[in-house]
Amino acid sequence: MSSRNRPTEPARESGTSWKRWALLVVAALLLIVILQNSQTVEFHLLFINTSSPLILLLLGAAVVGGAIGYLTPIVRRDRSRD
Repeated sequence: MSSRNRPTEPARESGTSWKRWALLVVAALLLIVILQNSQTVEFHLLFINTSSPLILLLLGAAVVGGAIGYLTPIVRRDRSRD
């Protein structure tokens, strides 16, 4: 039988169980952080004074930091082309 006539083997899922474990660990750590930081805190930014759950402020800071880390190299690369 030539290689063209052989049925293809089903794709194996070897090595994917560590991804599931990693996802479970990250989800558990995220749940712990959320539960430990659920208290309401006062937040002052320039002329804005508000109170909010700490986890929302932490997530907001993480999003802003991630955006800065993602966009900075793009902006610098575009400026170096000019």
